Amino acid sequence: MDTDKIKAKLYDYFCKEAGVIAYDSDRDGEYSRELVDILSIGRISYTEYPDMNAELREEPSRQTMYFDSDSINDDDCVINRMVISNGAIAKISVYPSYGHFWDEEEKEYVRGFLLIISTIKSRIRMKEYIDYAIFHEMELGYFNPFYLTRMMGMVLKLERISDYSIIFFNLVNLSGLNTLLGRKETDKVMKKFTGTVSDMLDSPECLCRMGGDNFCVFARREKVPDILGILEGIHINVESGDVSVVKLGAYCGIYDCTGKEKSINECLDNAQATMLMAKHNRNTQIQYFDRAMIEMLTNQRQIESCFKAAIRNEEFKAFYQPKVNLANYKLVGAEALCRWFRNGEQVMPDQFIPVLERSKRICVLDLYILDHVCADLAAWIAEGKKPVRISSNFSRKHLSNPNFVKEVTAIVDKHGIPHSLIVIEVTETTSESDMIRLQKLVDEFAKEGFEVSVDDFGVGYSSMSMIKDIPFSEIKIDKSFLDNADISNRDMVMMKHIISIASDLDMSSIAEGVETPDHVKLLKKYGCYHGQGYFFDKPLPKEQFEKVLTSPDYHEKGLDYV
Repeated sequence: MDTDKIKAKLYDYFCKEAGVIAYDSDRDGEYSRELVDILSIGRISYTEYPDMNAELREEPSRQTMYFDSDSINDDDCVINRMVISNGAIAKISVYPSYGHFWDEEEKEYVRGFLLIISTIKSRIRMKEYIDYAIFHEMELGYFNPFYLTRMMGMVLKLERISDYSIIFFNLVNLSGLNTLLGRKETDKVMKKFTGTVSDMLDSPECLCRMGGDNFCVFARREKVPDILGILEGIHINVESGDVSVVKLGAYCGIYDCTGKEKSINECLDNAQATMLMAKHNRNTQIQYFDRAMIEMLTNQRQIESCFKAAIRNEEFKAFYQPKVNLANYKLVGAEALCRWFRNGEQVMPDQFIPVLERSKRICVLDLYILDHVCADLAAWIAEGKKPVRISSNFSRKHLSNPNFVKEVTAIVDKHGIPHSLIVIEVTETTSESDMIRLQKLVDEFAKEGFEVSVDDFGVGYSSMSMIKDIPFSEIKIDKSFLDNADISNRDMVMMKHIISIASDLDMSSIAEGVETPDHVKLLKKYGCYHGQGYFFDKPLPKEQFEKVLTSPDYHEKGLDYV
């Protein structure tokens, strides 16, 4: 036996096989063939057992023949056993060829060869484990976002991305299923549901879990209708418990790739944003991408995310729109309106007020503006200016706050402002329960000495019912009655009766949207002597409104003839 040659071949084999193992595992290359011949090896087998008992019972979970000649010597064998990461037993067995018996020196060389085989096999298993960990989430074995971007990247390089669509979906009421079935059974239901979709896909198409109950499907466009047919909802059999069948569906956002996107993330972001729109749309579970809607949603997110900082940095300012007595054209009050200045630019109210109305953030803003109004009033009083009543707007979201009146009173009292200078302005409500809460609030505010005005009066179905049951101090006639270039007879009749009813119920009335001398003449004709609108003044910043306080006369508008 040429021991030097064997040593050299073992060394070369280790370097060669271990060096390329990350790219091409278990290869039967040049060095392995020569060693098999030199060492008279007849068979090399790899066997895995779940545990030691299974090994004793000879019940392998996996078995591979790396090399097997026609004839071997079963009487002789060199074995290497090892415990692998999952607790299983791995055994590599090397048999001599038929008619050959290894002496001790030869067995040492075979053991060396076997050790190299075990080392290489360990590297293979490690690579397989790393590959799996990179592209799978470990909880339930789904492909993860890394795998999704890998598949999309491959298609992108082939310039075929425009043939594909992305479906980002969120499972409906999975938390309810968890409560009903338990986490383990719910996971099984989820796997069955998503598996139904996965069975429809061919690589590079894939279904990936994006986290929690959010998933993403990358599929050829022609498959989308069939996939959506499943995602809208199917019945799934339950394996245990009192419930035998459940229905599972998803909110879906679909983005058709164009190939013009700047990145893969742009495709995914568009699909996810579309899914969120579907989730908030009560009319459908499925939403296709629409850029205008996405821009609106993006704007909402930006506003919500920077709201706290805007409050902290006092980016919101109170502007004041004068209210004028139409009998003598003197200033009698003002409405405080919110204006937002961010990074040197004004954000228009119709861009942020509806967004904040979706949550309790609007309540924070309302109280913030009230606080600034009271601070301004306190400053004007301290400077010797004659103050006027300021109305401050409050969302109907406050109706659910049992401490609303206390919070308003505390802010006003903090600045030492007489309650009679603050008017609480609320909008109409149609809900019967809200009407009951509003009536209670109006009574509580009256006890504290505050007047309450109802804004946009006359446009809601419950207008008359509101003023019948709730003792408002003032109604603000909605500007829509004066908006039209030619005010219709019906509008005039409606406005006339609203003004008359308010007067009969001992409520004052004020009209919004006064923009022409004809508007002033019409209002005076029907007995409404308070007006607010651009004909007199637009909403003014604090500094400009202070000048109006100093000279509260609007005769210069040329109204003497009216």
